[in-house]
Amino acid sequence: MELSKLQQIIKDRYYSTDSARGIYHTALWFHEEVGELSSAIASGDKENAKEEFADVLMWLMTLANLMEVDMEEAVAAYLRDPRKQPSK
Repeated sequence: MELSKLQQIIKDRYYSTDSARGIYHTALWFHEEVGELSSAIASGDKENAKEEFADVLMWLMTLANLMEVDMEEAVAAYLRDPRKQPSK
């Protein structure tokens, strides 16, 4: 799935509730999910980590939507940035 399609699906489903919650409280939810992912990784629970990876991605996209950041453009710019290239 393309990032732009995923971001639009998330916006269509969750934008009104996420917007009402606000960026700061939404960021707290994101941080909680990152913590849950860290716990799953630390415990070696691959199945739980798989679910938490998805949760983190969804909340990241939600934050991008609230800040009107096109993630496909952001990732493309990141990949073009010479400072982000592996050193040889």
